[in-house]
Amino acid sequence: MKSLSTISSLNKNSKIVVISIWVFISLLFVDLYVSSITDVATSFIQTTVGGALFVLLMILSMFGTLLVMSSIWKIVDKKNSIFSRHKMLFRVMQIVLYSLSAFLMIEIILWNKYYTISLTSIVIVSYGSSILMSLFVSIKLFSWYKENKNMFSLLFGLTIFFLFVNSLVSIFLFATLLSEKPFQIDTTTPIVFNFECEVDSLFCIFKESIINIQSYTLMIYFSLFWICNYFLLHYRIKKIGKIKFFTLITLPLALFFFLFIYHYDELYSLTENMKFDESSIFMLQIFIGIFSTALCGILYGLGFKSVANLLKMSPKVERYLIMASYGIILFFITANATIVGASFPPFGIPSIIFLPFASLLFYVGIYYSIIAISNDIRVRKYIKNSAYKELEIMGNLARSQMIGNMKEKVLEMTKKYSEEIHQSSESETMETEEDLKSYLDEAIRIFNKGNKK
Repeated sequence: MKSLSTISSLNKNSKIVVISIWVFISLLFVDLYVSSITDVATSFIQTTVGGALFVLLMILSMFGTLLVMSSIWKIVDKKNSIFSRHKMLFRVMQIVLYSLSAFLMIEIILWNKYYTISLTSIVIVSYGSSILMSLFVSIKLFSWYKENKNMFSLLFGLTIFFLFVNSLVSIFLFATLLSEKPFQIDTTTPIVFNFECEVDSLFCIFKESIINIQSYTLMIYFSLFWICNYFLLHYRIKKIGKIKFFTLITLPLALFFFLFIYHYDELYSLTENMKFDESSIFMLQIFIGIFSTALCGILYGLGFKSVANLLKMSPKVERYLIMASYGIILFFITANATIVGASFPPFGIPSIIFLPFASLLFYVGIYYSIIAISNDIRVRKYIKNSAYKELEIMGNLARSQMIGNMKEKVLEMTKKYSEEIHQSSESETMETEEDLKSYLDEAIRIFNKGNKK
């Protein structure tokens, strides 16, 4: 191998790599912001500069997905896991997204228009891929909780589960809102964020229900991520003080909820009292809202980065956790981009295209860091002797993984020998797989109970 991949070199503290990643994150943030104000920024997005910015964002998004996938496959190919078993599915997703993106660009550049179905197709494939990954990971976290009754596994599993529900509902939301758009979009098409519904009909009831469910699940998984992150950053209280600590971790979430719930009525009053332009106030409110969202993602990323700093003794674990930290930042930006305005060009699409790859970066980083810890006795001993609570969390997750692996191996061996004994003794009955699982669970329960005494 002549060189390491971009993501794999993160543990070498390469300034160029880190700067490149943050530039990419900043550009996706620009896409998120512009996608949210397209109705008041038409004069910009339809200029040559706006078009060039969109093309640049599309190219960088596609290039970023290529780097992520090439790095991820080097990891998942080495071990049998939920990700390696579904590798072909992710490959198909990647190819389909590339094809849909290329077709969209051809429509825009050559025909100076695009079809709404192109946006809907990209949303379905992108969010659908993220949904599958969220489902896989939440099930795994719940299984870890079942093995070791680790409360962090349960809490984190619920977080990912509500993220799964939110992503699922988002597909219906985007599909519903885009269905009200013209079949063909060009520069003359009005940009309207059609969240409201004035007609009393079954369609409006469905639309409003979808919007409400999407909003509530968004607030729930934001809050659950905050609670999880509190446990990961808890040790910093002694370093920076309680007041600074709680201000740091609470401010982004409090700002997000304030803006999300109250909709900046106070800011709009400035247009009357101080004669500010209403569109400027609107752009300011949107900027504050998405900036608080990005800050939440950065804060949650710092949680995993702080744990990575405590595990520098294992470059592999550190690398995986840093991957997870960048993945969660990118996820919070890409998952909140919108194409509801259906502008020309359709800002928000570059972020949505990158969404499943941000999810993959986050989930693979988390999953394989636990796998690496469970397979490294040196790291497990270090965690066991450490006073850091966040390392205890990682140790419990790794222990759950070890118990799960042990059960699979023992169950396989027991089933094999049970069949051999049954054949040699010619007995009429034989333990079922459920019986064997029950015996094994009981043995592990007794073992864990003995260790706690």
